[in-house]
Amino acid sequence: MASDPGFVRLRLASRVTLTGLLVLGALMLIYALGVALPPAAFSAGLLFAIQGVVAIRETSASGRLHTRLLAGAAGFAMLALCALLQPHPRVVDGLFLVAAFTAVFMRRWGQRWTAVGMFAFMASFGGAYFRPSPTDLPGILLAILVTGAAAHLVREILVPDRPLADLRRALAGVDHRVGRVAALVGEAARLGWTARRERRVRAAHRGVRDALGVVETLLPDEPQRGTSLPGAAPLAIELFDLNLALESVLGQALEPAGNSDKARQHLSISLRRLAGLRRRLRKASAALTEADLTSAAASPAASTPTTAASIWQDEPTRLAIQVTLACALAMAGGMWLSVDRWFWAVLTAFLVFTNVQSRGDTALRGLNRAGGTAVGIAAGMVLATLMHGQFGPSLALCVLFTFLAFFFLQVSYGTMTFFLTVTLSLVYGLLGNFSPELLVLRLEETLIGTASGILVSFLIFPQRTSDAAGRAVTAFLTDLDRLLQAIEERLDGHGSEWRIYAVSRALDRRHAAILVASRPLGRTWPSGARQRSVRIGRLRFAVIAHWAHRLAAASIGPVANAEGLRRELLRCRAAVAEVSVPAFFERNASLPRSVPDQGDNAAARDELDPILAARAIAHTLAQLLTSEPPDAGAKLAESTGSA
Repeated sequence: MASDPGFVRLRLASRVTLTGLLVLGALMLIYALGVALPPAAFSAGLLFAIQGVVAIRETSASGRLHTRLLAGAAGFAMLALCALLQPHPRVVDGLFLVAAFTAVFMRRWGQRWTAVGMFAFMASFGGAYFRPSPTDLPGILLAILVTGAAAHLVREILVPDRPLADLRRALAGVDHRVGRVAALVGEAARLGWTARRERRVRAAHRGVRDALGVVETLLPDEPQRGTSLPGAAPLAIELFDLNLALESVLGQALEPAGNSDKARQHLSISLRRLAGLRRRLRKASAALTEADLTSAAASPAASTPTTAASIWQDEPTRLAIQVTLACALAMAGGMWLSVDRWFWAVLTAFLVFTNVQSRGDTALRGLNRAGGTAVGIAAGMVLATLMHGQFGPSLALCVLFTFLAFFFLQVSYGTMTFFLTVTLSLVYGLLGNFSPELLVLRLEETLIGTASGILVSFLIFPQRTSDAAGRAVTAFLTDLDRLLQAIEERLDGHGSEWRIYAVSRALDRRHAAILVASRPLGRTWPSGARQRSVRIGRLRFAVIAHWAHRLAAASIGPVANAEGLRRELLRCRAAVAEVSVPAFFERNASLPRSVPDQGDNAAARDELDPILAARAIAHTLAQLLTSEPPDAGAKLAESTGSA
């Protein structure tokens, strides 16, 4: 599938859909055999089926099983508590807020406890919705056990991971998309650029970035200390080479002076180099083995003890407080609108804070959810009316739309919300509860939850998008300095290739974090200047990360001119210490050059030259130091605008 080069989205959607079908089929069979199952049991089974696929992300089968057992136990404990507190409905409502705070607070302890927290929160949602009684608990426990078994069966046996095949498929997708961009650029160079051709090139380039993101998730983590570098390490360098060469082609093709004979000659050279890099990538992909993709599982990070003062200053606690306040506000507004359906507002307020780093992120996510719900309700009304009384077609559409919802989960939150809303409309029709008024009420509750989340994110412990991007930039520069230091230690005979590779991968993650943190910049009522400044800033980080990889690869083996490299490393580290965060996103800065001018044949150089790589890093940083500095005390927001 061209839109899913590694089949990552296809696998996720297949797992969710297949797990849901197995759970629903098993529970209906149990019910048909005479075992009474309450509505809360079906609810818990389907909710946990989804969470068992989406939330549990351990890298090993044993780790996933351990997390699944803990999460199932936490979910059942929460439902049991809701059942025991059934005579006190307001206490159960308050428990919903406690579950929201705890679920977010537990994210500090890693993926396992993030999953446990999500199971507990969704269980509290089911408890608030269905109000189970103590007599329902045996059926709920049976449903949770069935769900855990089905999820484990699907994840480990029916739809398992195939790392080597997936990575090769993703690399083929990258190669295909780069070839598509090159073909479009070549066509435009021959026939002339038009607005339509430029849009097609930019859309194809976005596809390349998406495919590269998929490959990054499939590359192995750091090797164990003391082991040799995995065979995938050179592959990361090839990918960076290919990406930077593609950026060079686009920069030459789209520049205003691109119609001159000299510009066309340079573009032709760059396209030939791009074709050569594609061939090298295909060779590197064919040479991969399963052993190249094995990496040590990260040991659990020890929790850092916090004092009473610091506990109110760290990010997980702030976010937990924000989410709880937003849920409380949504609960009040939702109850004012409907005493029976207020939990939709609380659920929305909780979910808009998922995977966000700033108030701009929260606003975008909330608006996507509200928009997806609104359009989904309109489509759901039409479909539910057309499918009235047709059980088979309605059920088939529910399965299809559930699959599509999770297929688009990693691409568009609004699209996922749209398909889930349509599915819910059809489910209401199957249960005989469908009415336009009910769907409109759900939209109103969703809007209340969205407004609550956005309001709290802007007023309580607000995290500016520019500040989040600034922290990501600072972390990137810190790891860049760590890499330069590791190479210095390697030259002195004290370092290891393990450390160089580990810090290189950490730098990759910092680079990805910058792209995520700066995502809302320039997307909210953007101006052309802002969009350009953000794009240039991101390109600077891509250039630096590329040459950092080249430098790391060239420094692992013997270095011919060690003293010369030491001097260049000192220059780089001095520039890293001096450069300011806002400089990366200055509006009036020009596009970064990947390396100082070295003649027309510089682009054809394929050898790993550590001094050249170090000079390229220093040169890119020097462009920031020599440009017009921002005003004293200026922050990133003043050069990019805040979201």
